[in-house]
Amino acid sequence: MKKVLFGCVFALVCSAASADIIDELAADPEVWGAQISPTGDYLAAMKVVDDKNTVVIFKFPSMELSGVMSFPGRNEVGSFGWVNDERIVASIVQKYDRLEAEVGAGELFGMNADGSKPKHLFGYRAGDPSAKGHIRRSTNEYASASVRNALWHDPKNILIQITNWSAGYSHAVETAMLDVYTGRVRNRVRGPVENATLVTDAKGDVRFAYSVDDDYNTVIHLRDPEKREWQEFARIPYGETGVEPQLMTEDDKLIVTMQPEGKPRGIYEFDPATKASREVYQHDVVDVVPREDFQSRMYGTYVEHGVPEFVALDAKHPHARLTRAMKKAFPERVPYVTSSTHDYQKSIVGLSSASHTTEYYLHDRATGQVQLLFDIKPQIDDAKLPTMQPVTVTARDGLELHGYLSLPPGADGKNMPLVLVPHGGPHGPRDVWGLGWEAFIPASGYAMLQINFRGSGGYGTAFEKAGHREWPGKMQDDLTDSVRWAIDQGVADPERICIFGWSYGGYAAAMSIAREPDLYKCSAAGAGALDLEEQYRNSDFAEDTRWGHKYLDTVIGPTKADRMAASPITHIDKVKTPVLLIHGEEDDRVTVENSRAYAKAMKAAGKPVYKYVELDNEPHSPSNPANWARVHREVIEFVRAHIGPGEFGP
Repeated sequence: MKKVLFGCVFALVCSAASADIIDELAADPEVWGAQISPTGDYLAAMKVVDDKNTVVIFKFPSMELSGVMSFPGRNEVGSFGWVNDERIVASIVQKYDRLEAEVGAGELFGMNADGSKPKHLFGYRAGDPSAKGHIRRSTNEYASASVRNALWHDPKNILIQITNWSAGYSHAVETAMLDVYTGRVRNRVRGPVENATLVTDAKGDVRFAYSVDDDYNTVIHLRDPEKREWQEFARIPYGETGVEPQLMTEDDKLIVTMQPEGKPRGIYEFDPATKASREVYQHDVVDVVPREDFQSRMYGTYVEHGVPEFVALDAKHPHARLTRAMKKAFPERVPYVTSSTHDYQKSIVGLSSASHTTEYYLHDRATGQVQLLFDIKPQIDDAKLPTMQPVTVTARDGLELHGYLSLPPGADGKNMPLVLVPHGGPHGPRDVWGLGWEAFIPASGYAMLQINFRGSGGYGTAFEKAGHREWPGKMQDDLTDSVRWAIDQGVADPERICIFGWSYGGYAAAMSIAREPDLYKCSAAGAGALDLEEQYRNSDFAEDTRWGHKYLDTVIGPTKADRMAASPITHIDKVKTPVLLIHGEEDDRVTVENSRAYAKAMKAAGKPVYKYVELDNEPHSPSNPANWARVHREVIEFVRAHIGPGEFGP
């Protein structure tokens, strides 16, 4: 077992090691989300205690337990953050009997580091129902809140965004000052349009707003804090490029991301008045976004081309210096600063890797020393984890594709059983370097290939747009070409190849075996969008947003005929490959009817599904670790039955 928080000072935290890598990978983290207080007197982190998410707070550096934030009944902590030297504010989520996942209603709760002065600050259950006047009106609201700015210059207040509850798709939004001790709400600023996300500058002034209109355009408004006026800044059609504000500097310069001349998204300084821009950083292959500290000071970016690389944009910034120093000390891992004291003397740094579980370290700037705080999954032996290497594949039409090949520990990568794992989304998300949830496949002895097919996010708008209306076409060809590449490179045994994916990945797993019935020996589709007409009628984003149908019209096609032609359920007659279906019973994003109907259609065509697994009470992605472990076991058992046992694994 690994070291955990100074020799397991979390007496209520540490667990015994497990011998099963599948259970270990599926388990919730032991501890996560560590944050040091502004003065460095306390350290807080998320921890599951008695099957509920809590916040545990320690005095620093003694690591004596100071306080625990935990809620009664079905309530638990969603997320938290420091709001001054002594106090944290957290969101409240609830568990329901029919759902494995937690559901939040935008409620906020405050507590001091020593456990004193607990207060339900905002939400429909906050406040004293018998109270009169402003306090009750401002705290016991039928609305949701999220923290927008900690207002470090004001220890009593934070800035929140309030989204008012109303029937239908449209909800008024506003920002307001929230007293973190009493819950009093004041100084409300109304957003320019409904359903907007409001963004502040370092001082806490609301400066811009993002929204999506009925036609799925991204609409950006800028606000003049002196005139208190909103002005539309940009209206960007989905799939097109535009200027997107990211942050406002201390000297009121606007930092944006934009894509000049068809390049990926880069970081620029922009003058809204003259429309003039100055390049800060631009990469030739991948999108980049600025990384900022607690004062909204930009200090760097991460380039996700292969193994992530940190690029300093302010070489003198303490976080930039620390990130470079940690990379030098841990060259095979990716460091990132998660929080720091406000004098930058102490910082918490996470280290991520594809072959190690994430660890958190404390850095003391005065001494230059680093000290291990904890490993999020100390029960896992890193020697059981896979290796990952970036790969480049040229598609049949010459388009360059990037992805990752993961191998079991000790594998030589020659003539191996292979599982292709397309990512979900598909537009927006992408595969990245690191220890992802799919790691159970190479950890079980199989080579795993993940490719960022056209349509994936992260490579610029043109690359993402190239996948529109190509779900059943060129996007599948990209997957086929990546498998052919693995065979040509001698990595994959052509007689031992399967495909598995979740969400859009499940769609791709089902569509690929219709297009390439002889390439794969098995196909596992998890929460797959197998009937796009069903998605058009009943998915949450189609039913509950103003833009859902417009999105599907853009990426699939505007007619029912387009949707059915692109649906795997339409092409069952071509399928020769054994199929495993897995779906959560309470999935709103991709309804369970997708898999139920596909299984029924397979049976009617005389092609029975190998197995259909329905996960009780689970949403789109399983929330219960036991159900994740079940998914992993079902997939490995299915793969093993059709291409044999893994190599170099258990």
